[in-house]
This record gives sequence, structure tokens and C-alpha cells, in this order.
Amino acid sequence: MGNEELKRYYDMFTDSWRLFKKYSDVKDTDEYWEKVVGESDRLSKQYGNSKFVNTLLLAVIGELERKAREGKGDAKT
Repeated sequence: MGNEELKRYYDMFTDSWRLFKKYSDVKDTDEYWEKVVGESDRLSKQYGNSKFVNTLLLAVIGELERKAREGKGDAKT
């Protein structure tokens, strides 16, 4: 794997982390979830809808949903 490909993976991980961090204070509102989904969609398109970035984004959304179910953002990991 070359440096350019490694950089792309790094960017996908980093952007997924930033998405999680930005929305980690979970708000169970339609506006909140629309923003999460919209930004996830934008990131997916940015990386050519790659399976890897979609898997990362689904993991982020899944964790935010878990936090919402288990206490509106106050859940323990």
C-alpha cells in the first residue's frame, strides 16, 4: 500500500472521528439526526461512496443511536 492510499485511509478515519466528536452530545431531535445523516452522506460522496468509509460512517451513526437510546448522550461506553 502506497503513501497516497494510506493518506486516504487516514483521512477517512479522521473525518469519521470528527463527525463522531461533532455530534457526540446526542440530541434526540429530527434536526440533529438530519444534520448527522446529511454530513455522513457528504463524507460518503467525498470518498466516492467507498465501502470502507460507509462502514466507518455506519459505525459512527450506530454509536450515536446507541447513546441516544441509553440516556440521550449520557450512556457509558
